[in-house]
Amino acid sequence: MIRRTRNSLCVAVLLLPLASCKFLSGPDYDLTVTVETGVTGSPASGIYTHADLDQVAYSYTPLDAKHTVEVMIDGGQAAAAETLTIYHSTSLVARLVDIRDAWNVTTTNSSGTQTKFTVTFSGDNILGGTFSDSRGYAGTWTGPSNVITITYSNWEQYKLTGALFSMSGTWTNGTATGSWSASRL
Repeated sequence: MIRRTRNSLCVAVLLLPLASCKFLSGPDYDLTVTVETGVTGSPASGIYTHADLDQVAYSYTPLDAKHTVEVMIDGGQAAAAETLTIYHSTSLVARLVDIRDAWNVTTTNSSGTQTKFTVTFSGDNILGGTFSDSRGYAGTWTGPSNVITITYSNWEQYKLTGALFSMSGTWTNGTATGSWSASRL
């Protein structure tokens, strides 16, 4: 019995210094935050060290209410305000939504028939401009306050509306209606 107590005491004496130097705790990870121009919120740009499984709340808003903010976590889109669980070194970028690029669009009509095509959005401003699609159709788009409106000028009366952040919504063409969604190429 004395031998077991002495062995336990020796182990405890050896582990005590290790416990004080975080040897027995989980690893630490870096959270690299970049807040781009036109966005405000927290945490601010910088590199922060967090323990494994820390919960980090973040919240960002646009300086101009007509703009929409998205957060990119390790390259994937996330909401502008959320809580992030740290379990590896992570990159967080808070930026304004800018759709000027090529997108794969899928429209679905009321009978479930889908049409797929590519749309390229362009313009001098992230709040609107012109577009053309892979079928030869074109028109204008606007995107203030997280509402996108895509209006065709040479394809019957097609108009797509929805959320800029998710790039999805509904379409109309006279009395015909359906849904649409888009993903960046």
